[in-house]
Amino acid sequence: MRVLEEDLRNGYLRILVEDIDDLWILFMVLRKGDIVYARTSREVKPGEGGSSRRIPMVLGLRVEAIEFQEFTEKLRIRGIVVEGPEEFGVKGHYHTIAIGVGDQLAIVREAWSKHSLDLLKKGVRRRRILLVSIDYDSACIAVLTEQGVKYNSEIQSDLPGKMYRVEHEEILDEYLGKVASALNNVIQQEEIDAVIIAGPGDLKNKLGENIRRDNRKHVYLDTTSTGGCQGISELLGRDVVKQVVGDLSIVKAKEVVEEFKRLIIKDPQLVAYGVDDVYEAVVYAAVSRIVVASDLLHEPDDERRTRIYEILEKAYETGAEVVIVPGKSDVGLEVQGFGGVIAVLRYRLFRGEHSP
Repeated sequence: MRVLEEDLRNGYLRILVEDIDDLWILFMVLRKGDIVYARTSREVKPGEGGSSRRIPMVLGLRVEAIEFQEFTEKLRIRGIVVEGPEEFGVKGHYHTIAIGVGDQLAIVREAWSKHSLDLLKKGVRRRRILLVSIDYDSACIAVLTEQGVKYNSEIQSDLPGKMYRVEHEEILDEYLGKVASALNNVIQQEEIDAVIIAGPGDLKNKLGENIRRDNRKHVYLDTTSTGGCQGISELLGRDVVKQVVGDLSIVKAKEVVEEFKRLIIKDPQLVAYGVDDVYEAVVYAAVSRIVVASDLLHEPDDERRTRIYEILEKAYETGAEVVIVPGKSDVGLEVQGFGGVIAVLRYRLFRGEHSP
């Protein structure tokens, strides 16, 4: 994401969307009540008896709702038109603007928080990691991005028994070649930064040699107990993934959730969950790490949504690690079960019945 123009005195930012992940960042930053200006088109009827036609124009919307589905290429912003061509009488009507990669938009907000500005300005392209889990039965290919894990394909080996040695070796070579070809295609299409290949045997080593030979990419190898898509799930919890993509929200969130679940059993006064409890914790600067499911950022209740923004701001101001994850991701759904927000605390807070 690139900030093309900035006038914070008047709350104005003009932004260029450079990557699909930028759409996810915009989804997190945009709020109800913001004014968004962008090029769009609208069906209008020029006059009495005339046929309607779609006209390109620049409109300013007061944001009412934002919709972003993971792994789609458009962010849909719906709101009431506050500025547009007078001749078409569009002011006061609802409209939806679709923002994609390569589009520009301007956002006007009364006051920009440091947290929101940092998200926009640091919202450069995040690393995209190709995950592969392979054994003698199947290989699973997935891409890990800021949005989560996107499963690409699963390839079956169809290997005969080892008693048919000649045929076995030929089909094994064909299987590895098919997997390598699929990986090379994904590397080109998804602009992959690094590749992690895992599995229980030596096939990962042979596949790694092929990928290193064909691509100038960092290739990491690790061992899992199984291949296929089950192996991908196991790989996501391995240290090598944390090493390679430690800055990706989905990995960070998993770490925090695991720590949270351990503490809620072992020392429950070192965690907080739900909007009210977490708000109390950030007010006392007690929060060390916090995970928020993205759905909360667009909570329909104005008062509750404001409280969530206050949580994020106070957490940021007090140096807490803030992680926002897609609400429909596995880890996001887990967080939703705890009220949409969880926190690991720096020190014990005595709340409710625990108060002295």
